[in-house]
Amino acid sequence: MQTLLRKELREQWRTYRFLVVVAMLIVSGLIGPLSVKYLPLILAQMPGVPEGLMEVMPEPDVAMAVDEYVQNLSQLGVILAILIPMAAVVGEKTSGTAALILSKPVSRAVFLGAKLIAHGLIFFAGILLAGLGGYYYLGILFEWLTPVGFLALNGLLAIYLMMFLAITLFASTISRSQFAAAGISFGLLIFLSLLGAVPSLSPYLPTALMAWGRALVLRLDVEPAWGALGVTFAIIVSAFLGGLLVFRHQEI
Repeated sequence: MQTLLRKELREQWRTYRFLVVVAMLIVSGLIGPLSVKYLPLILAQMPGVPEGLMEVMPEPDVAMAVDEYVQNLSQLGVILAILIPMAAVVGEKTSGTAALILSKPVSRAVFLGAKLIAHGLIFFAGILLAGLGGYYYLGILFEWLTPVGFLALNGLLAIYLMMFLAITLFASTISRSQFAAAGISFGLLIFLSLLGAVPSLSPYLPTALMAWGRALVLRLDVEPAWGALGVTFAIIVSAFLGGLLVFRHQEI
């Protein structure tokens, strides 16, 4: 496992995927508080702004900044979690790299597990650095939030993105092209979004983790989303085991 994990991390570094993911998540985390704080000031200086617009705009506060931080990281993070690993398995099967690796004493479970862990480490690093920058700007521009709550929020964000990494790796395993893998992942994203429109289901869906994290940061009274956390972990495990089951019966 360690050898394959190092190989995956080196590959992510050489292809600049590591830097791209981390840099884009950091920028996304910083933009949230900055845009909330300075957008009204920018609009006030722009010519042609409709009269009365500034009067109806809400006063920027820390809650708005946290919302923007969560929205930016979750949306961009999901896109990256689909695009970055979409060729992780199908690409190596097509190029013959998978056959070369599996010809050695390496199990297919270790092969898939190394990919999931390597991609997860990249995204966890990106969320960590984005969180440090976001926390600093939230404190400087608005108010200093509870560190434990903000850490919990970013942990929930990382788990949420880990789910899409697992889904995309599953799709990359069962697909014949990376574009088909991305299509499957985006399809599941849309499906989960549609399920969120059902009030009885929404508290148990992965998106409920974002609302829970927001409440922890802002110290709001909200029901803990343990059910949503359990469903998210179940999806991660199911996606990995499902991909492994298919992968074991594939001719490489």
